[in-house]
Amino acid sequence: MRKTLDVRGRRGIYSREMLGMRNRKLDARFEQMMAIPRAERDFQLSPSLSAKNAEATLESMVVATHKARQDPDLLVRADIAYGPRPRQKLDVYCPAAPEKRPMPAVIFLHGGFWQEGDKSVSGFGAAAFAGLGWANIAVGYSLTPDVSLSALTSEIHEAVKFIADHAASWGIDPERLVLAGHSAGGHLAATVLCDLLKSGAQRLICGAVLVSGVFELGPIAASYVRDLTPMTADEVHGLSPLRHPLKVSLPVHILVGADEPEAFDLQSVVLRDKWSDVIPELTFDRAKGRDHFDILEELSASGSPTVEAIARMFSPTMKD
Repeated sequence: MRKTLDVRGRRGIYSREMLGMRNRKLDARFEQMMAIPRAERDFQLSPSLSAKNAEATLESMVVATHKARQDPDLLVRADIAYGPRPRQKLDVYCPAAPEKRPMPAVIFLHGGFWQEGDKSVSGFGAAAFAGLGWANIAVGYSLTPDVSLSALTSEIHEAVKFIADHAASWGIDPERLVLAGHSAGGHLAATVLCDLLKSGAQRLICGAVLVSGVFELGPIAASYVRDLTPMTADEVHGLSPLRHPLKVSLPVHILVGADEPEAFDLQSVVLRDKWSDVIPELTFDRAKGRDHFDILEELSASGSPTVEAIARMFSPTMKD
């Protein structure tokens, strides 16, 4: 897994025209974020610099994922290819002794600003989910700049379709798939909800959990992130979920850490404000004491608002 992003030594100035601001539909709060000095914006968009210990947190999740792969109480199907590129693989973690009826599944998309990370960190919640009778599917995907942001996003839509098509063969209920994503993974999950690629994948999930995501790409494209994730003007506009309407009304849980940089908190708050009018089952949690990395512990912590939200998404009442 690549190292945690660091803004030191990054350079580059991008014009408003290059960033696709001509067709912007920016919330005024993002306009204010775009107006702050570049160095401050870069700092806020490098959460590893303000987190308690990002490296240790991520390493603990790699260890937990490794343990899950060796856990006798889990049935693990590893490195299932869902596309032709080397990173287009997924891991399926299921209880080794499941109930007779098909189980629900949490599909998890890792973060890393589209340019680092892999699914070796994504099975951290598998054991906890199995204890609840849930499966966990960890999705890997190609990284920029090896592929374009558009091509990367397309892989996620392909993965959702692949999972829905094959779920029954793994003992998973294709009608109870929750899509969860962290940071860049939260962005990718939101592109599914808005059907930004017109793939129709949004019809294949029963809910979504968006953890510390980025939903407006304008400030991201005006930061160091663009050094390794080039974005065309069309991509900045076309792949910003906040600039487009939702294409499905499903339960959505938005989760962000109370100790995250303002830039990340703002992304979740604006999304909550915009989507709360169109999603009756939208919930929001700003978890106390959590930063951009240990916020992931909420995803599988017993009794957490996030686990409770996922359980409701899986319930027959919510489905109906």
